[in-house]
Amino acid sequence: MSVPVIEVVNLSKAFGPKVVLSKVNLSVELGESLVVLGGSGSGKTVLLRNIMGLLRPDTGHVAVDGRIVHEMSREELFETRMKIGMCFQMAALFDSMTVFENVAFALRRHSHMKEKEVQGRVEECLAMVGLKGTEQLKPAELSGGMKRRVGFARAIALKPKILLFDEPTTGLDPVMTDVIGRVILDLKHELGVTTITITHDLKSAFEIGDRIALLFRGECLAVQPPEEFKANPDPVIQQFLRGDADGPFLLDPPPPKRTPKGVNV
Repeated sequence: MSVPVIEVVNLSKAFGPKVVLSKVNLSVELGESLVVLGGSGSGKTVLLRNIMGLLRPDTGHVAVDGRIVHEMSREELFETRMKIGMCFQMAALFDSMTVFENVAFALRRHSHMKEKEVQGRVEECLAMVGLKGTEQLKPAELSGGMKRRVGFARAIALKPKILLFDEPTTGLDPVMTDVIGRVILDLKHELGVTTITITHDLKSAFEIGDRIALLFRGECLAVQPPEEFKANPDPVIQQFLRGDADGPFLLDPPPPKRTPKGVNV
């Protein structure tokens, strides 16, 4: 039996009294596309940060290629991060750099490519995301969707085996949201990468996801193929799919039990 590319085991993370993730279990196989859904504050981005090794879990662990991330040395963690391409929510481009310079940044910093090779790789990556000919534009000259795609091109420049997408369609119109979804699918098929995508957009989720996960109050309620997920009778899942305010999804969790002063337990 093959080892999952990414394995999340009983992962818990809290910030002070606020528990963000509670015993989350997920695994992602080679070449699979996992989509993680959940409301604001449900722990989706914290999950990605644990996968990247930017946060240390309180309990449990994340393993990449069978190696536990928080147990890695600094050198091992750097090596692992080189396998991962991160696509940030708002693209996070360098405003003072051109599109070419943004995509070339990691190549110049973390590879031994000669400048001519860098130029060829940048052009190749931009072509993959449908932005050929934009090399000399600055981020201020790009639309929101174009910025996201430049971010994708930068993320794939070093040929990672894993791509993480953090809310790639936030703030985009429906047409551009559809374009971004198709680009993610194209990258998955062309590059054979393993992907985790965080999104609120259900249409995109069911188009790009081999499996769908839902985080709710820090717990993973389900991890299922799209059709099974849609048919799941859990009231939280059905409310999320309907997008209405009537149901448990928006209800406040019960207050923690407190022991009255002066009472011994």
